Amino acid sequence: MENGISSGRKLSGLVLIGGRSTRMGQDKSVLTYHHKPQREHMTDLLLPYCDTVFWSVNPGQAAELTDSAQPLIVDAFANLVGPMNGILSAFQIAPDAAWLVVACDMPLLTTRSFDALVGGRDASKPATAFYDSDGRFPEPLLCIWEPLILPTLQNAVAAGRYSPRQMLMITDAHLLTAPDIRELVNINDPAAQAALKHRS
Repeated sequence: MENGISSGRKLSGLVLIGGRSTRMGQDKSVLTYHHKPQREHMTDLLLPYCDTVFWSVNPGQAAELTDSAQPLIVDAFANLVGPMNGILSAFQIAPDAAWLVVACDMPLLTTRSFDALVGGRDASKPATAFYDSDGRFPEPLLCIWEPLILPTLQNAVAAGRYSPRQMLMITDAHLLTAPDIRELVNINDPAAQAALKHRS
């Protein structure tokens, strides 16, 4: 494998911003850690690796972003809660695409992690992911999802299983060790946000 991009089809980017942010109490995608809203910061990180970067949004956000120049993919499954809705909705739009998916609430991510993920990509596997910040399980929210995995996702949802991490655990996903495990930390509540800002 020469590098991640040449090991398979080009990547499409997906920033997951459609969560309800119940623990944070406000939309995590508009929080600012790097002098711009987090959804824009993640888009900038993804652009060098992807043909196009989309925002995965819920219907309410889509209505608010009608004037945005950013390409949107609206959650297509009314009864499906969580990131699986965004991932499956992206595949519904482009089932033959390979999707580089990232959650908006990982403010410590840098190009170091993206270089390692894309450079370590194995397009012959259903997905390429890091072990998570605990180092034990796959991290589904910074992951390359290949078209090969789509039937598995569809069958799982039909059976009532909605966990992207579980999908990585039951398939032959290609798992990597992150160059800096701290970059995979999610900031989900005000206490974690305050601690991060205090540390920086």
